[in-house]
Amino acid sequence: MIRTQYYVTSRFGVPQFSGPDELSVLGQWVTADIQLVPLAILEAIDLVAEAKADPGFAPEDLDGNAHTTTISPQGVRVENSFVEHVQGDFTLDDAFRVLVDFWDFCHQANPAKADARRREYAHEHRRDPLAGIRDIQATAFEIRPGRTASTPRLTGVAADLADAVGGMYAAEAEDAVLVWNQVPIRLTYRYDIPVLLGDLVPLLEEVRRPEFAAAEVFWGSDTFCAEWMLTREGDDVHIRARWHGTLGSHESSLAERGDVTVAAGEFVSEWCEVLRRIVHDVEAGSVELADDGLLVRAKALLGDNNDQAAGGNTA
Repeated sequence: MIRTQYYVTSRFGVPQFSGPDELSVLGQWVTADIQLVPLAILEAIDLVAEAKADPGFAPEDLDGNAHTTTISPQGVRVENSFVEHVQGDFTLDDAFRVLVDFWDFCHQANPAKADARRREYAHEHRRDPLAGIRDIQATAFEIRPGRTASTPRLTGVAADLADAVGGMYAAEAEDAVLVWNQVPIRLTYRYDIPVLLGDLVPLLEEVRRPEFAAAEVFWGSDTFCAEWMLTREGDDVHIRARWHGTLGSHESSLAERGDVTVAAGEFVSEWCEVLRRIVHDVEAGSVELADDGLLVRAKALLGDNNDQAAGGNTA
């Protein structure tokens, strides 16, 4: 059972407001209309924070399933859409405390999903409404692409994108780093990435399809050798891995840390940062490809990913 300052798990397994009676209408609005949807909670917290910080903040109406709520610098007014006498005016401070407490409840219910959505919100809006208020858990899945080489090296025509990547980067170039449940794994641009590209691009195309359900991929580089079994779980992707070989021999640590669950959009976005570096360097170096099929598909993924980020995600 989850219990926070203002909420507790009811006997039906859903959050129930357990705070003071004078805040009950506020608490009912949160559970009935915002519900356990991390992005919706973050949006409400963000609006209240803006209203607190800006006396000129224009009132914002939130129409939900059961309530109409107005957020303004004067406070938060909640009216039940069906029962006229169920209404109330609340201070911004009270609303902020209740909303942050509800975030705590949501985070306890599904910490991986809550943190993933928080990162999505911060990326889209360029701010984190919980910064300095609640710590974010160490990410379960992250890819750090490294800095772009100033002058990628390649002469002549490459056979395809993988061949170009293998020839562009020096052996001492900065690696990409895949973080799996806080274990960092280096991926070299000269040796690992070229081997992965032929499987990576089709995998990302598959995962971003709305009907995606499951996939398996074998990463066959000598220094990044693993089998991944991916399964869709709502808006997330659950990844079960068998690790055979990594640079630095982290196989036992990775096995001990177990599986990873990551938002499907975040999974694609993280890998797209590696593709972005590669595409930029190919174009900056005017590299010619005899077969540009994989490059075209990678650029399409980057464009689709940008469009999806600009359109937002309400899950």
